[in-house]
Formats: sequence, C-alpha cells, structure tokens
Amino acid sequence: MNRLEIKHLRMLKTIHQTRNLTRAAEYLHVTQSALSQQLKDIESRLGADLFSRTGRQMVLTPVGKTLLTRAELILDQIEQAELDIDRAVNGESGELRIGVRCLFCYYWLPRVLKRFRDVYPGVEIDIGNSTDPEADLIAEKIDIAISAADRFDPRIDAAPLFSDQVMVVMSENDPLNARPVIELKDFHGTDIVSLIERSKHYFFCALLEHRNIRPRRYMTISHPEAMVDLIEAGLGVGILPQWYVAPYKRRKRLATVPLTARGTTLHWKASFLKTNQAPAYQKEFIRLISAEAVL
Repeated sequence: MNRLEIKHLRMLKTIHQTRNLTRAAEYLHVTQSALSQQLKDIESRLGADLFSRTGRQMVLTPVGKTLLTRAELILDQIEQAELDIDRAVNGESGELRIGVRCLFCYYWLPRVLKRFRDVYPGVEIDIGNSTDPEADLIAEKIDIAISAADRFDPRIDAAPLFSDQVMVVMSENDPLNARPVIELKDFHGTDIVSLIERSKHYFFCALLEHRNIRPRRYMTISHPEAMVDLIEAGLGVGILPQWYVAPYKRRKRLATVPLTARGTTLHWKASFLKTNQAPAYQKEFIRLISAEAVL
C-alpha cells in the first residue's frame, strides 16, 4: 500500500514553513485536530517521527529533513506542470499589483522579479508599499499583499512564504547589550529608531503602548541603511530581521539581542482575495517568493 500522498507532502512543507500546527492547519483549511491526526497517521505509516516538538514550535527531525528535500522537488514539479497547463490555456499576459508592508522585502524582491520575468515577460508588475494590506486587498487596489500581519477578514486567504527572526539591534556600547534577552518592559525610557511611524507600528501600538511602556524618544527614518547608521551612532535601538543586520555586524559596531526569552519570529505570507480567480502568473509569483526568498 502506498504510504505517501501529495497531501502529505504539502502538509510536511506547510508545517515546516509555519513551524506551528495551528498556523499550518489554517493555511491548509483543516482543523488543527485533523492535521495533528494526519501527521500522526503518516508518522505511524513511515515508522518514524517527522517533527520534534520544541515548546510551541515544530522542528524537523533528520528523517523529516530528508523527506522535505524530496517533497519540495516533487511539489515543484507538480506546480510547474500545472502552471504550464494554465499558461497554455489562459495566456501569459496581464498585470500583477503587489503591496509590500515591510521595506526589507525590497532586498530579496529583485531576485524573485528576475526569475518571474524569465517565465512571464508579458506580465506588467506594479509594486508599492501597503500600510494596511487587508484594506487594500478588499478595495482591490492590489492583487497580492506580502506581510507578516495576521489576517482577520474572512474574505482574504493566504499562502505561507517563509519565517525570519527579529532581533533588537543596538550600538555595542548600549547598556542593553549586557542583557541576554530584551523583554518588552526594557523599552521603557529607551530611544527607538524605526522605519514605520509610531501610529502605524504594530510593535509600538499593540505591544508597548498597550502595556503603558513609554520609550523616551521615537525617531522615524525612511531608509534601512540610514536606520542602521543611527543605531550604530547610539541614537537608539531598533528591531530588525536577523538576516538583514548580520552583514552589517561584520563591519559596524553593532550588537543584537533576542527579543523576549522565547525569541520573536515573523511568519511572512502572501495574502489575496478568496474571490479572486488567480491567474497562473499570480500563483507562480507566490511560489517563487517561497523558493527564492531564502534569508
């Protein structure tokens, strides 16, 4: 009897991308209990665990890593075959409007766009910042929103892309550098440097202000590299993706400290309207982000 099905491979990949059964179940449109049972079933069939449970996170075992490598190859081939059929049926021209919530996305987007152009040279692409992805999708201002924000509107669906860890970044001489981790209360009385204005910053509004934690100053700067320079000069601390700040640490006097003892991970997704009859090129763009945006 066959032990593996396509749905099992998709399940494996989605749990790995989200590192959480609840999130994976949401993306796969099944209940958490059903997904948990499906995972137990396939592990029983294979006679090996695919994931280890570390706190709230699901981490691939060596067997799981081996299977994921093969699963990604198989799923890519299936998706490519489906796209080839869609292109033959629906054509290769159109327009794709993309809303990006974080400026750091622009550091890996060119790589994705280049691959996309090779496949769909006739598709026009429009990319812009989106501070309210759900509203822009509902208003049909954009076709895809790239964001780590949770979605609440039932009219919107999403596909998982990748995850990255955010760190608190500071000058090497900052007193906070002596701490093994930075808790939310530690931001009280500090200076913060950010790319996002205070009223639209989820971290400030939902996490700090809600707890009556008051930074001393809040400075907004529009360019990531300038933000890093201000932090190095000791003018404040910032919250940045670990992958982005790593190259700067090799040539600047910067320090990074985990945000909270459990760490803070952002789960990025591509959101779109459920009612949107997505053309083949939209599906391909989402697939390329997941494949190419390796952080």
